[in-house]
Amino acid sequence: MLKHKISLALTTVAAVALSPAAANSVSHATLRGSVAYTAGNGDIWVMRADGSARRRITRSGRGVDFDPDFAPDGRHIVFRSSRGRRPDDPFHIGLDAIFVVDVRTRRARQIQPRTGGLFPAWSPNGTRIAFSGVANNRSDRDTIHIMRPDGTGVRDLGAPGECATWSPDGTLIMYCSHPGDGNWAVWAMAADGTNRRQLTHPKLIPPAGAHGDYPGAWSPDGTRIVYSSEVDGDRELFVMRADGTEKRRLTRFAGGDGASAWLPDGSIVFSHFTGNRPLPRWYRVRADGGGLAFLPQLAGAGDPIGWLP
Repeated sequence: MLKHKISLALTTVAAVALSPAAANSVSHATLRGSVAYTAGNGDIWVMRADGSARRRITRSGRGVDFDPDFAPDGRHIVFRSSRGRRPDDPFHIGLDAIFVVDVRTRRARQIQPRTGGLFPAWSPNGTRIAFSGVANNRSDRDTIHIMRPDGTGVRDLGAPGECATWSPDGTLIMYCSHPGDGNWAVWAMAADGTNRRQLTHPKLIPPAGAHGDYPGAWSPDGTRIVYSSEVDGDRELFVMRADGTEKRRLTRFAGGDGASAWLPDGSIVFSHFTGNRPLPRWYRVRADGGGLAFLPQLAGAGDPIGWLP
């Protein structure tokens, strides 16, 4: 199973500050929207993008609630959890419970299919949630599924992979997959599971399935994609066109970078990991690589976050 997106539950890497000359703090007033994130104790919180109006909306107890994603109207958040009814996982894929929580009332309900799932992502029109799951608990490979927001109508799209990310118009799903003996690569397909295309072709770094490229976010107009790729032991951000052409390196940091959002103003929000602390530092950068800025209001937020513009 892919683990780079589950930092609070499964990893202890974190970041130290970049050089002060490399990044400036962003004025809180320049950011718009809402952010959902997991705090260090495993609960999910929401806040305005400027850091104000923070509210805890889940109580994880002895578990961890993580990987939040907003419904497009902002009223609900889907997330994964290590609590609740969890399915058998004989092949150690990492199947978790999937919940939906009402942001206003903080009432949460478990919606996961019988076999559990990973990486839930709400469609732009609010009618579906994509996730990684298994057709039955005897399968050793997870595939991209879709379901209604109440957990019914589960459909297996048949594409082996994880990290489903909807295009802004909802017609495409970007995901990561490592078919055969290869490393993870970025793929895209139509939202019905057809027309699957491999967009990146990372070189093989043993062991297979432990390295490669991971999806980040679509540009607001759906024409470009930001993703992360391994370079000399680091994980850096790259940008490419949505058809996989015109790949261009965006960051050059020691450590690991992972993009969480591409904002309407054209900037990309990403986490930066290095060292041995449990949480990342957060930055924003323009898609041309300029304007690097530190985001202090995201201090204490685990990776990934959900950002609703």
